[in-house]
Amino acid sequence: MSTSTETSFRKALPWTAFVALLFMLNYTARSALSPLLVDLERDLAVGHAQATGLLLVQAAGFSASQFVCGFLLARISPGRMVALSLTLSGLCLLGMSLVETLGTARLVFGLFGFMAGLYFPAGMATLSSLVSPRDWGKAVAVHELAPNTSFILLPLFAEAALRHMDWRGVFSVLGSCLALLGLAFALFGRGGRTLAAPPSYAGCREALRTPATWVFIVLFSVCVAGEFATFSVLPVHLVTELHFTETTANQLVSLSRLLCPFAAVAGGWFADRAGAGGIIKGYLLLHGAALSLMALSEPVWVFIGMSAQAFVTAFSFPALFKAFAQSFPAARQPLLLSLTMPVACLIGTGAAPAFLGLCGQHASFGAGFMALGGISVLTLLTLRALPHAALGRG
Repeated sequence: MSTSTETSFRKALPWTAFVALLFMLNYTARSALSPLLVDLERDLAVGHAQATGLLLVQAAGFSASQFVCGFLLARISPGRMVALSLTLSGLCLLGMSLVETLGTARLVFGLFGFMAGLYFPAGMATLSSLVSPRDWGKAVAVHELAPNTSFILLPLFAEAALRHMDWRGVFSVLGSCLALLGLAFALFGRGGRTLAAPPSYAGCREALRTPATWVFIVLFSVCVAGEFATFSVLPVHLVTELHFTETTANQLVSLSRLLCPFAAVAGGWFADRAGAGGIIKGYLLLHGAALSLMALSEPVWVFIGMSAQAFVTAFSFPALFKAFAQSFPAARQPLLLSLTMPVACLIGTGAAPAFLGLCGQHASFGAGFMALGGISVLTLLTLRALPHAALGRG
C-alpha cells in the first residue's frame, strides 16, 4: 500500500472513529436488553419466550426502517440521517420509564427499533464517504470495533447501573447519551453529504433475481445471529441453566468478548491482504463448532465456546463486507444493502433470539445453539452461487 494512501487513511481516522463511536452507542442500546433480561422477566412477570419476543418486535421496527431509509436517503443526506436516528432513538429510550406492561414494552421497543434502524444505511454511506475504496476493509474494521467493544462494556455497565436503578433507568441513561451524541454529530460531524439515488422497482426486481443477493442475505443473517442473538440470551442461559449468579454471568459474557475488538481489526487487515473467501469459509465451520461447545453442560467448555464463537464472528465481518463490495458495482450497493440488511437483521436480531428463547422455555438454550451451529455449517453450500471475484483479494 502506498504512503499516500496510508496518509489519507490516517487523516480520515478521527472522523471514522467518531462514526464508530456513534455505532457503538446505537448497538449498545439495541443490545441492552441482554444483561437486563433476567430483571425484566422478573419485573413484568414474563417467560423467556415473551421477553426475547421483545427483540423480535425491535427487529421488525429496525428492519422496516432500514428499507424505508433507502428511499429517505434520496432526500436527506446520510450525515443528517445519522444525527436524526440517534436523537430520535434516544428519545424513545427515555420513554422506557413509562413501561409497566408487556404491551407497552412492545410498543416502545418497536418504536425504538424503527428509529435506531435508520442509522445503518446512513452510517455505512457516511463511513464510505470518509475513506478511499482501497481502505474500505480497514474502515469497516474500525467501525466493527463498536459492537465488539459494546459487548465487553455493556454487561459491566448494566451490572454496575442495576445497583442504583432498575432496568428502565438503564435504558433512560442510554437514551440520554444517544440524544446528546446525535446533536453533537449534527453540529460537528463530517462525511455523508451526498444524496443517494432513490431505489427503483426495476432495480429491486433485478437485485432479487440475482443469486448473490440471496446468498448475502443468508450470510448476513448467520453473522448477525452469531453476533447478536447468542449475546442476547447468554446471561439468562448462564443463570437459569448453568446456575451462575447474575453478576458472574455478566462478568463471564464480558470476559468472553475481551479479544473481539482485536479480532475485528485483524479481520480487516487479513481481508485486505488475503482475500475474503478463506475467512468466510473458515468462519462458517468454526462458528458451527463453537456453538456446539456452547450447548454442553460443562461450564469450562461453554466458556471456551462463547469466547471462540465471539472471536470468529468479529474476525469475519470485515471479510463479509469486503466480499459484498466485490460482488456488486458501487452504484448498486446502497440499494442492495437496503434489501439484504433488513431481512438479515429481522432474522439475526429478532427471529434468532426469539427462537433461542423458545428453546430455552420449552427445551434448552443448548438445543438452540446446536441448531444455529448446524445452519452455520450448511451455509457453506450457498457460497457456490457467489461470483469468483467476491471470494478473492480484490
